[in-house]
Amino acid sequence: MSYRFYRDDHGDLRAETGRGLRSLGRFLEADIQGGRGVCGEVLTALDEIAAGRLKRWRMTGNAHTLMLSQRRARIHAESGRSTDLVLSPAVLRLALLEWKALLDKQPASRSQRGKKNIFGKT
Repeated sequence: MSYRFYRDDHGDLRAETGRGLRSLGRFLEADIQGGRGVCGEVLTALDEIAAGRLKRWRMTGNAHTLMLSQRRARIHAESGRSTDLVLSPAVLRLALLEWKALLDKQPASRSQRGKKNIFGKT
């Protein structure tokens, strides 16, 4: 199972995944989106669970519910018929860290992309 996170030509965050991680990609695009705070909140919950300070944690976003425990992370689509995706907390943590790294890289604003200044530089 592999994935790739990137910004498209419009600067929007995208998750390209294989069939096995499709729900992860959809969760990141629809629920985490560009929200550093939400991403940080999930990472904090994963840390709290790993340290034994929290037994379970749950959040419902725009399209999915994420359920965390010591042994698994479950992503449930709130609509449609897709099967829940169950992964290890370590796999989810790594994906979130990579998504966060992408968030931390600021894209050029949409109004500036493709425009040339008076000196001919983009």
